[in-house]
Amino acid sequence: MIDFAIYGKIILDSIRLLDGRVVRRVLGGGGPQAAFGARVWHDSIGLLSRVGDDFPAGNQAELEAVGVDLQGVVRFAGIPTPHGGLQYTDSEYRADDPQLGLDLAGLTLAIEKLVVHPIGLPADYQNPRCIHLITEFADEPMVQNALALQAAGSIFSLEPLIWSDDWRNREEMLALVRQADTVTPDWPAASGIAGSDDPLTVMRYWSTLGPALVAVRHGSHGSYVWDREHDEMWCLPPVPVAAVDPTGAGNAYGGGLCVGWALGREARLAGAYAAISAMFVVRTPGTPSWRPELRTEAVEGLQRAIETAYRL
Repeated sequence: MIDFAIYGKIILDSIRLLDGRVVRRVLGGGGPQAAFGARVWHDSIGLLSRVGDDFPAGNQAELEAVGVDLQGVVRFAGIPTPHGGLQYTDSEYRADDPQLGLDLAGLTLAIEKLVVHPIGLPADYQNPRCIHLITEFADEPMVQNALALQAAGSIFSLEPLIWSDDWRNREEMLALVRQADTVTPDWPAASGIAGSDDPLTVMRYWSTLGPALVAVRHGSHGSYVWDREHDEMWCLPPVPVAAVDPTGAGNAYGGGLCVGWALGREARLAGAYAAISAMFVVRTPGTPSWRPELRTEAVEGLQRAIETAYRL
């Protein structure tokens, strides 16, 4: 049986790296990157996702190298696997690069062609400790699966993809946030919805929405975490690393967060798990491969990550 079920998209990313180099069609998308973030800390991780029948053998090998169960990855005939092109702005957030792949509008259309096809939960995914969703679609079928698992005792962990450029999915995603047990929005969405650039004000607002754990991701500023039981708000600085590619750091953070929360039920500890998961992703292009020595490195760094946290 799978302990942690991770649901998110698979995208083939072409990326202009921070040093200007370009890598093409590497394994990306929130699904593999969050699954890797969880795999850093736990052996029983399963991925739920979709690909088209054009999914290349090389990318399949990259996916298998993440080291997670892939029973929940479904291949659909006649539908292309989404392919995006991106780079990063001075403010550390992604900007689409149409010279490398689809712009955001085109990528969203490609994703929608896959998302409308339901995927079921394999038998081994019927009783996870946690199901973690990365989604911008509050009404997609996997949301109902997550809510059913939550009702049966699983933790429902959510990375809500809220479109802060025009807020067109704001209300339905906030309604979903209120049903989740843990939530990890990015800074543009969290601060925009809270109407403040002050981290403490933002966290106080999000602490009223319902989830037992809130973790707001803020790029090189680190992250801010809070849980209802301890009612303490913390800032966790990012783990020091020579960053190569920020792509997927937030997704890996969410994967590490859900494992840390399930194991410890304390915001600062869960945030430390998450920050270390993110560190592994930014130091290499695309989705990293799993290696046992990464667990050793993660465990060795955990206490330092906890100790660097400070109260807001």
